[in-house]
Amino acid sequence: MGIVTTEREQVCAVAPATLYKAMAFDFGKVLPKAMPNFVKRAEIIGDGGPGSVKNLILADGYVKQKVDVVDEENYVYHYTVDEGSVLLETLEKCTITYFTKGDAQLTQEFLKANNETSTAFTKAVVDYLLGNPDYN
Repeated sequence: MGIVTTEREQVCAVAPATLYKAMAFDFGKVLPKAMPNFVKRAEIIGDGGPGSVKNLILADGYVKQKVDVVDEENYVYHYTVDEGSVLLETLEKCTITYFTKGDAQLTQEFLKANNETSTAFTKAVVDYLLGNPDYN
């Protein structure tokens, strides 16, 4: 199994606490509204803390996330994706760090596309929050 780590930073026009709450805890309500053509439904099994499972039903597949770490004070939220259509045939699981199957290699194009998707998700949520100032 190979291991690949990528990082990205993104400047957002909403308060960190608001964005953190929307993406970590209210994603079931926010994501389908922020990205209606991409996220059809989102559901959570558990209380949102470690061990909880989040299912995203996408327009063309699904993603199952297992919550690993929640630290609200420091805005830390770690999860593992180990099931879903986003894993393709080269990934075994994804937790910010990619774990490839066998000797599979990830291309720079793949990593760039995933960072762009993550950026688009965040931007869509920020845009939703800016357009809905009563959220909170």
